[in-house]
Amino acid sequence: MSDVKEKTSVSEKLNRFLEKNRIVLFSVLGALVVAVIAYAVIVTVSAKGTEKNLSVIDEISYALTNGAEGLEESELAGRRSTAMESVTPLLKKGGVVGVRANMLAADVAYQNKDYAASLDYWKAAAEKGKKSYTAPLAYYNVGVCAEQTGDLAVAAENFKKAADVSDFVLKSHAQFSLGRVYEKQNDYAKAAEAYNVLINASPDESWAKMAKTRVLDMKIKGNIQ
Repeated sequence: MSDVKEKTSVSEKLNRFLEKNRIVLFSVLGALVVAVIAYAVIVTVSAKGTEKNLSVIDEISYALTNGAEGLEESELAGRRSTAMESVTPLLKKGGVVGVRANMLAADVAYQNKDYAASLDYWKAAAEKGKKSYTAPLAYYNVGVCAEQTGDLAVAAENFKKAADVSDFVLKSHAQFSLGRVYEKQNDYAKAAEAYNVLINASPDESWAKMAKTRVLDMKIKGNIQ
């Protein structure tokens, strides 16, 4: 009987507490509901914004490339100028929009032979998409641009970053480019090491066969043993 009374007493106390504090409790619950709704709205708006911006980038790219094969250089230069002007507001965006915008700007700058600017855009694309499948491509192109500007140390660093990504489609090319850049720096030991990584990994691949040729050439010239 005492247990029943105790349970009844606890129940009554709980009911009185809820009755007394119902406004506060309901306010908290209301705040949580509002927060959930607000989050859902933010996510929805963000997704729509991302979709819209990606659509804008696609339109800029299409306007840049559509029917470009038969155009004079002056016309192509005009298209590149328009594309760069249009994509500039999106360059500082985060996520996939920022990655895509900087990749497009990098391509335009490279076509303009502004390799230093292209390098910066590719670096930004790499930074904004570190965990994306586009990261190794960005590293690779930083290497290409750095080599064009004569910064062979940065070129080697980024070719290695690209080559170290196991599923990168240009992995072998990046590894060969790493060896080639080391050769240009007269660091023949590192060049041979880079080439041999490629040769040992896939000896029958075309890049590996070219690597074998480079190793043989360095041996003939006495640059390595």
